[in-house]
Formats: sequence, C-alpha cells, structure tokens
Amino acid sequence: MKKNKKNKIFKFIFMIFLMSFIVIYFSELTGYYEYENHKKATFTEEQIKKFEQDVKDGKEIDINNYLEIEDKKYNNKLSNFSNKFSNTISDIVQSGVDNTFKFLSKFVEN
Repeated sequence: MKKNKKNKIFKFIFMIFLMSFIVIYFSELTGYYEYENHKKATFTEEQIKKFEQDVKDGKEIDINNYLEIEDKKYNNKLSNFSNKFSNTISDIVQSGVDNTFKFLSKFVEN
C-alpha cells in the first residue's frame, strides 16, 4: 500500500515538472522572451530620441519624463500562503536546531 502511495506522489510531482517544462519550452519556442526584450529596446530608443529632441529644443529636462517605472505588486493569495508556509517551516527548523544543540551541550558540559 505504501509503495503504491509513493508511486502516485512520484507520478504527480513528475507531471508537475513535465508540465512546467512544456510551458517554459513553448514560451521560448514562440519567442516570448525575445519579444519582451524587443519591446524594451524599442521603448528605450524612442525615449532617447525624445530626450535628444528636448535637448535641441532647449526644454527643461526631467529624468522622470523619460523613464517608465512599473510598480508591480506580486501579492496574491498563493504568494502570501507560500510566504507564511515558508516562515513556519523556517521557525520549526530553527527551533529544532536550537533544541538539538541545547541537548548536545548538556552532554558536553557533563
């Protein structure tokens, strides 16, 4: 029974990795990453031209007029849960290590 359960867990984890690989592979195959880089390069070239034109025209220069600052928020329920879970595991491991060293220090002291 335990072997069958372990086998199911292994298959599930393998399927998650396989699906992740397929998604990443097709995103690379379709050129998504290159397209995003092209958009950034095009935007940068446009902003350089705008800056040069403003310098020629003698306009007041402000760096904020030429930068596009994206203030993305990546908080969602999954990331919040993952963060709490990670902190909980970290606390458990930390207390386990502390207790282990306290236990071992008793043998050293005696």
